Amino acid sequence: MGFLRMLNRAAFICNVCFLLALLILRIRQPVDPGLASLIIVMGFVLSIILNLLVNSWHLIRWLSKRSLRDIPRPFIYLNCGFLLIQLILLLK
Repeated sequence: MGFLRMLNRAAFICNVCFLLALLILRIRQPVDPGLASLIIVMGFVLSIILNLLVNSWHLIRWLSKRSLRDIPRPFIYLNCGFLLIQLILLLK
């Protein structure tokens, strides 16, 4: 279960980078192009992959009636919400 907790936290960090990447697209001149490119890659590429992985893992555990008690509920809800937002923006 420790690996799932780590993936959950990594997905949350990538989701924060997703929000920052959306903000960077609105700004004309980012401060540091290297940092901006890292945030954009983590936000638009890695966050979708990690969110799909983490949320499918949660769904499998939930369907098999396994416990998800060691993972905080806000992380689960936030990652699921970010996945929905990312899928909407991806399919738009």
